[in-house]
Amino acid sequence: MSDRYRKAHSLVPELLPGMMRNHSVKPNWTGEGDRFWYRRDADGGGHEYVLVDPDGFQREPLFDPAEITARLSAVFDDPVDLAATPVARYRQDGADVHIGLLDGRSAVLGADGDTAVPGPDHAALPSPDGTRALFLRENNLWLRENDAERPLTTDGEPFHAWGAMPDYTRAMLPLAIADRTLPPALTCFSPSGRFVLTGRLDEREMPEHPFVDQLPPDRARPRLRPFRYYHVDETPSGDHQLAVLDLETGGRTMIAADDDLLSQFASTGPDAVTWSSDETSVYLLVHTTGARTGSLVRVDVQTGEKTVVLSETAEPIYETNTYLYSLPLIRVLPESNEVIWFSQEDGWGHLYRHDLTTGARLGAITSGHLAIRDILRVDERRREVIFVAGCGDGGENPYWRKVYRADLDGGAMTLLTPEPADHDLIAPTPFFFAAIFGVTPATSISPSGQWFVDRVSTVSTPPEILLRDTRTGAVAGKLEHTDVTGLLEAGYPVPEQFRVTADDGETDLWGYITLPPDLPPGTRVPVIDLMYAGFQVVTQASGWLSGGGNEAWAQLGAAYAALGFASIVMDGRGTSGRDRKFRQWTHGAPSEPRGLEDHVTALRALAERYPIDLDRVGVTGHSYGGYNSVRSMLYFPEFFKVAVSSCGVHDAAKMPHGSWDWFLGKAGKHDPEALRDLGNLHLAERLQGKLLLLTADHDANATMDHTFALIRALIAADRPFDLKVWPGGDHYNTTNSYTRTVLWDYFTEHLLNSRGGA
Repeated sequence: MSDRYRKAHSLVPELLPGMMRNHSVKPNWTGEGDRFWYRRDADGGGHEYVLVDPDGFQREPLFDPAEITARLSAVFDDPVDLAATPVARYRQDGADVHIGLLDGRSAVLGADGDTAVPGPDHAALPSPDGTRALFLRENNLWLRENDAERPLTTDGEPFHAWGAMPDYTRAMLPLAIADRTLPPALTCFSPSGRFVLTGRLDEREMPEHPFVDQLPPDRARPRLRPFRYYHVDETPSGDHQLAVLDLETGGRTMIAADDDLLSQFASTGPDAVTWSSDETSVYLLVHTTGARTGSLVRVDVQTGEKTVVLSETAEPIYETNTYLYSLPLIRVLPESNEVIWFSQEDGWGHLYRHDLTTGARLGAITSGHLAIRDILRVDERRREVIFVAGCGDGGENPYWRKVYRADLDGGAMTLLTPEPADHDLIAPTPFFFAAIFGVTPATSISPSGQWFVDRVSTVSTPPEILLRDTRTGAVAGKLEHTDVTGLLEAGYPVPEQFRVTADDGETDLWGYITLPPDLPPGTRVPVIDLMYAGFQVVTQASGWLSGGGNEAWAQLGAAYAALGFASIVMDGRGTSGRDRKFRQWTHGAPSEPRGLEDHVTALRALAERYPIDLDRVGVTGHSYGGYNSVRSMLYFPEFFKVAVSSCGVHDAAKMPHGSWDWFLGKAGKHDPEALRDLGNLHLAERLQGKLLLLTADHDANATMDHTFALIRALIAADRPFDLKVWPGGDHYNTTNSYTRTVLWDYFTEHLLNSRGGA
């Protein structure tokens, strides 16, 4: 068992990419035509930077690494290691080279000398031309221009601050502890840079959650760090405001703003905002999760008057994208006076063209059995849109991402990636993730729209990375063929895709299974369901160590196989990426185990094909998966024998306002019985197997009181359980060697009848 643990620790998700060579390509477009550069693993070891010109598919070194390393080391007066700190930005400007490292250090290397320069200010929001920047100071929005600073607002106050990220996002708590300054969130420039749209949410009367930092680094006494949000059964209130600021005249136009409008703006930022060509109007999307209606609103920049341009109401809910953390599938095209609008009215997920003035539908852009996931590019001149969708026709995996080009005027839709595999392209990143998590915006499509970089793979077939033409999908050249020799030699067990039928006898369920290597004939091994089961995202990977809402979670099967477990990752009904019926299966059924029963069905079917032991079934999940892993144990106590639940949201009434709207619909207050049914507390007496609860005292997303509420219910029901608390852990950083060992110990003890071998 000690050898198994050592093997498992060598196959954890964060180590797997380092065992491959050239497993991904992130194109950095130079701005000179469609040329781009990327970093690759060199054939003789180390790394190199390659410049690619798609015309003729020409490749050459971007720079001499030895020369650049020496010059940067001299500029910074500190040794530079490009392997440890890669180049993140590179631009040639005549004889000068502007270069930036991943750690933020920047320099200009010129013919007349080399100079260190300030790196990008991640706490500022630059204007489109880069000459101005917005930043926050003392609850107000400020402008920086030509080294001069001036306030644009003066009436901001705590919890009613212009442009600030709402306190209720809760992702800010780890950042607050780290004293990280954020850029303006509810804010964007107009294309010319003359106008600024900004907003503020009124959180002054919001109740406080008494979060306690038990181990502050600067003192012995715990520090109170409260944050504010309304619980799901509380009624929000406040004076939310939206304004357009004229930087030339100093004028301010106030816009009536309700919670729906500000919530959409808060989550997508500038991505949900489009300005008219003459900047006399601005278009805003109004929608929140669980609402029956989504609308596009036109706002007059001078008067603040709002006009509904287009609206759709659907039963039971309308969605702008079935992937919760992706951008809305809606684009305003001011030059052609049109709107691209997403709808599931035919039971799938398609794009339609509407008139921007009247809202009238002008025609369908896409058709067929498609579930569209991302809009990659809209070209008004060429009258086309390039998008990513899942299909599944012909028995193919519906989670494989396919790239299409469609005419805006309808009538022609071209599949650009016909290979039966997953096609991984960089999708637009919501502003929220870029601002909060530091995700650098990028795109797989060239500036002209003529080329795109395509990573082609399956869960069992290593990637090829190709440069393709957006007109036909023709391959211009192969950028990389991923070398997975080191990964396989390290013992990586290649997963196997599966398809089973749901309880209705007709719906296909997809996932993949990972088995321990070299099983003796007749051996049956315990199986662990690596569960999320949330409506927010797809869990399973669709490509080789890629795809899915949480790639690291989906890659845990390799370590479990080393320990002697089989594992599955799958998505039951009620999750993203499929038709509307599949997608909305769990809506309006808080007291039923919809979606979870699909996991039971799948495992029973898989036991007829694979050597898994249905008398030894475990389940584990984090966050929403932590909630569902416990829920699986309580709804199916005779099937799931062991669960490890990490940072679960077990008490529905403790969730922030709106958290359950996807299940129950948007409402001021939800039925208390429905909230009880959605939680796990009332099912505590059904627990039969072994349950380990994990929680972290810095977790502001799934706060500790969720786990404590479940503990109280289990004690009242006289049901035994185990508990681990991670001091200083938050929702995103509870994974390390120790915490993994604790989790593995629980499964090896109770499913393998063996003590841990850490």
